Amino acid sequence: MGYIVYRNQLLNVYAAKYETGGRFWPIVHNSTIFSLILMHIIAIGIFGLKKLPLASSLTIPLPLLTLLFNLYCRKRFLPVFNAYPTECLVKKDREDQNDPTMAEFFSKLATAYQDPALLPVDYSRSMDRQNSPLLHAVEV
Repeated sequence: MGYIVYRNQLLNVYAAKYETGGRFWPIVHNSTIFSLILMHIIAIGIFGLKKLPLASSLTIPLPLLTLLFNLYCRKRFLPVFNAYPTECLVKKDREDQNDPTMAEFFSKLATAYQDPALLPVDYSRSMDRQNSPLLHAVEV
């Protein structure tokens, strides 16, 4: 019964607000692999400091096995996460075509970000010490 309830909630109730299409998986996977290797190295060091040679020597293959697992996962799963399926892209394009707010979005897109360094400077204001530019002509 619990399986049916959770499956229903995941499929019908919880709608993801942002869909990354799996682009987050490589980041999580790389972080996990890095953490595992770091944990193995720390464990080898701790076992060496505690003078436990058997435990230390049995822990040495773990980073190698973790790196082999990483290579397997990269070959097996990474290509799936590098490209969106065509079905998803077509569905998203059709949703965007039918969305009336997209025209407004595209019109604002060209001026969405304006670098402050490229904006024109208005020198017509009073030239007091607080607001003066760094380089200005000195009056004699």
